[in-house]
Amino acid sequence: MLKNYLKIAWRNLIRQKTFSLINVLGLSLGLACCLILLAFVKFEQSFDKFHPEPERLYRVVQRVNSDQKWAWAGGAVAPMLRKEFPEELSEVVSVTQISTYLRAPEGAAPEESYREDRFIFSDAGFDKIFGFELSKGSWAGVLENTYQVIITEEMAQKYFGNQDPVGKTLISTGDFAFEVRGVLKPLPKNTHMAFDFIASMSTFKSFNDFPLTADFGSFWWPQTYTYVKVDPQTEADKISSQIPEVNPKYRNEQEAKSYVHFFQPIGDIHTDADFQGDWTPPMSRQTLFIFLSIGIFVLVLACINFINLATARALKRMKEIGIRKVNGAKRGQLLGQFLSESFLINAVSLALGLLIVYLVTPVISSRLGFVIPLDLTGDRSLQTLLLVVWVGSSLFAGIFPAFYLSGLRPELILKNASLTGGKSMLRKSLVVFQFVLSALLVFCASVVYYQHDYLRNTSMGFDSEGLVSVKMGNLAKEKGDILKQELVKVPGVVSVKFTSDRPGMDTGWNPTVDYPGIKEGETKNLNVQYVDAGYFESLGVYMVAGREFREESADRGVSKLMRGRFPDLENVAMIVNESALDWLGKSAQEAIGSDLRVFTEENGELFSNYKGNIVGVVKDYHTRDLRYSLAPTVYLPAKNAAFDGTSYTLIKVDQGISPELLTQLKETWKSVNQGLPFDYRFLDEAIAMQYEQQAKTGYLLGLFAFLALLISCLGLLGLSIFTAESKRKEIGIRRVLGASAMGIVHKITAEFIVMVFLSLLLALPLGYWLMDQWLEQFANRVPISVGFFLVTILVSVVVAYATVSIQSLRSAQANPVESIKSE
Repeated sequence: MLKNYLKIAWRNLIRQKTFSLINVLGLSLGLACCLILLAFVKFEQSFDKFHPEPERLYRVVQRVNSDQKWAWAGGAVAPMLRKEFPEELSEVVSVTQISTYLRAPEGAAPEESYREDRFIFSDAGFDKIFGFELSKGSWAGVLENTYQVIITEEMAQKYFGNQDPVGKTLISTGDFAFEVRGVLKPLPKNTHMAFDFIASMSTFKSFNDFPLTADFGSFWWPQTYTYVKVDPQTEADKISSQIPEVNPKYRNEQEAKSYVHFFQPIGDIHTDADFQGDWTPPMSRQTLFIFLSIGIFVLVLACINFINLATARALKRMKEIGIRKVNGAKRGQLLGQFLSESFLINAVSLALGLLIVYLVTPVISSRLGFVIPLDLTGDRSLQTLLLVVWVGSSLFAGIFPAFYLSGLRPELILKNASLTGGKSMLRKSLVVFQFVLSALLVFCASVVYYQHDYLRNTSMGFDSEGLVSVKMGNLAKEKGDILKQELVKVPGVVSVKFTSDRPGMDTGWNPTVDYPGIKEGETKNLNVQYVDAGYFESLGVYMVAGREFREESADRGVSKLMRGRFPDLENVAMIVNESALDWLGKSAQEAIGSDLRVFTEENGELFSNYKGNIVGVVKDYHTRDLRYSLAPTVYLPAKNAAFDGTSYTLIKVDQGISPELLTQLKETWKSVNQGLPFDYRFLDEAIAMQYEQQAKTGYLLGLFAFLALLISCLGLLGLSIFTAESKRKEIGIRRVLGASAMGIVHKITAEFIVMVFLSLLLALPLGYWLMDQWLEQFANRVPISVGFFLVTILVSVVVAYATVSIQSLRSAQANPVESIKSE
């Protein structure tokens, strides 16, 4: 019986080529989109599940002032947890990360140094709780001893080529020599932990002249990612809730209330975007939900097409169904026949969809940087997913047509009764639903595109053109004045300035700031940056009042050390931006000469204390990208008496950045800093890169909006075919009575355009609400203007009219004699 069903189904598939092509094309596109997005969501949700016993692993994070979440915890947290919960926690490991320059004297390029940003230090136990495997060497002693390191295979190839790196040496900034003790296998793609080198926390202490055997006592320094492995018999939630109770034993009571530590399951880290300072960028659950919803919706649209086309074909299959019923066919047999057709068409569509997936996945992955793993031979869960999608889509698409067609009464069928009764409302409703989704995607895609365009092209308040930022190491700081003098001599260079942070990208550090007479509770944490004399002039930012820093040492203040190591600075010159004036409660002119203090304090003890007065007020510009609002900022001299705040060199050129100029800059740099790489970036390009996530989201939404619109048009085509077939005689009579072809086209298309406008009435308010919510994440946002509504209406109506009018015109131009003759 099944063989007979499939044989008839195949014959119908071949005989009705147009309907079959539309069905297969729509379903294959829907299945391809659904599979790509489901595979992507599945991968994103698999992060950090490969570690041994992941259900027992947690990261220690903190809630700040009840309204912020920080991913990092201070160095004192790990010792506190070890002391307070020795039985409940099997392992407590803290990890910190630095940037350094490395070279391999025994490697492939002995004199070449490279900047490495993924160098981490960890407590002992890292190898016990995480599932990172070695291809060479051993973990033994590496995380207990100093100056031993494990590196990845990629770094082994980079520094040592085809040599065996185990036992060889890497030299870091400051001439610290590391012995390579092992090589890591490539890190899994689905981990939030990104590193290329790992050494012991004892080595980090040695770097910073901290006693090797002492525990960190600060909840601020160093900033670490702290992980715990909970004992199998212990409830993690119980321990998490007890941390705030023991915290006041180790820090000021008010601080303990403001900074509350708790456990975050390791499997939730990658999909929880609420935390500041994450190790690697997360993928929010909301975004994954959007992707998942789009994948399902596109597949639903394709299935609705099948329903509409199947019912449209009913007119041509009426006699077949009637004769079958008259000859004794039971409804169950007809149901089996029509469901077999659905399963067959979905099987063909799935095969074509898989081909589309394998063709477009590399393009999407390279264009968007997403990992979409598809392994049909080895991934059982993916095979199950394919089976579920095939069966589910086949049943969803085929169940209604099967019941509808098998339920037609044979006496009405053989009398040529009309099929346009009560079912037409359901078909129209399905088309309305399709266009609601497609119009919604068109509206959202247009808003996302223009928001991204707005972020890329809106002025940040300074001139980023012709600016090159170069990362500096300690060697560059020691020879800073010489470096500046030599770089300025390069033809085309306008200025060379030192800074702690890149404009438009970095906010600086965030200490406490106050002033004499400040009211209790008004002390505030402000952004603080270190900048050179003439820095604002080089950026094209003018002074609202006062002046910039001067080269002479008077602006740098007078320094002494607290407790033999912590900076205490007097009479240092300070500059504030306009946003800081509201907090000061003064105008720009009134602020000049005002006293200000910048300090860090923990448990009532000062760790830095800078006192000075304001010498200038600078016009606001964005120190961070445009997703964030302007922040009150205090500027200190880049080289003051207590601290050298130089992290970047900003080189301004006047005639564009040519390859020849870059070569000259690189040669000049290396002549001053032998072995230190010229690690540069064009600032305008670096700023634009910050908006890549929005660009990717816009690209995806635009792609799926196009596909949804295409699939919806296929559904509209199916319904227009059905309408033209059911009104064939009416059209013929109208033509005989003198109606024009275009008049008939307009009459038929009118009811479809009404459906499209009804869809727009439902989609546009929903789209406005969704985009208004989405835009709330941006401090600088494009207004949702009438233009977005007009574009969505225009695109939807034009595409719908074009789709329906093509089929209507064909019907209107048919020979009326053939249409009205009685068979």
